[in-house]
Amino acid sequence: MFFSLPILFLAPSLIRHRHRLPLRVVSTDHATEVFRLIDTDASGNICNTELKEVLERLDINASTDDVAALFKFLDKDGDGEVIEAEFLDWYQEMASAVESETNAVRRTLIGRRTVNNFDRTPVPEDVLYNAIEAAISAPNHKMTEPWRFITLGKDTISKIAELNASEIAKKNPEKALKKKERWEAIPGWCVITSKKSDGGIQEEEDFAATCCAIQNFSLSMWTDGVGTKWTSGPVTRTKEFADICGINLDDEKFVGCLWYGFASGGLGSLKTPPRKLSVDDVLSSLP
Repeated sequence: MFFSLPILFLAPSLIRHRHRLPLRVVSTDHATEVFRLIDTDASGNICNTELKEVLERLDINASTDDVAALFKFLDKDGDGEVIEAEFLDWYQEMASAVESETNAVRRTLIGRRTVNNFDRTPVPEDVLYNAIEAAISAPNHKMTEPWRFITLGKDTISKIAELNASEIAKKNPEKALKKKERWEAIPGWCVITSKKSDGGIQEEEDFAATCCAIQNFSLSMWTDGVGTKWTSGPVTRTKEFADICGINLDDEKFVGCLWYGFASGGLGSLKTPPRKLSVDDVLSSLP
């Protein structure tokens, strides 16, 4: 992801209110390294064309006009050069301006929760489209794009709910009826599969990529105020389920069924379950 230059030399207050910035980690140490790398004569100054190269190396998108405008902004004494301190002061100011946006991304990653109870209101199609777009941007070795997303309508959902209830009814008919009604009330269903291939490493990597896609889907939904639940219960492992969903088990593998919708009580009402392991518990460092 990249900075968009035309808004970067506005006041931070204007940036926050007028634009949503694309984000990436900002390091003034890295900016210093790049500046000095381009400043080949170690003069402590760079010219207009060198400024463009510095920006490119820092992943800041900039047209020729953008660079000219920024150069004029930074060249306060009008001597035709930008000194290192001037550039780094600007860069640090912009780093502070986007910090809240960076934290917002991190809060989404950490704060997303599974939703078990949904209101009946359908989720807008553009929210689903955004989620699929985010999903298919997941990391994918060799760009095999193994995923398939199948959204289910009311008739298909009813068939699956009935299939699940029929098994439960063998032991508890009352529970089966309640479960069927609950499943039919969930507004959004999306079944995700991953292509089968060699049965070896490639297939494992494709399955992992599809799991990443599901996470992206869920995070996108969350940012739009919509909750999800990744389900993979016994009924989803049956051939009957596959047949209802149009899944050819010879060619693709079921990965998950995502329920999605507006959380009953709102996303803010969800409790955060305590994690058993901390960063220190799972992070190892080797010399």
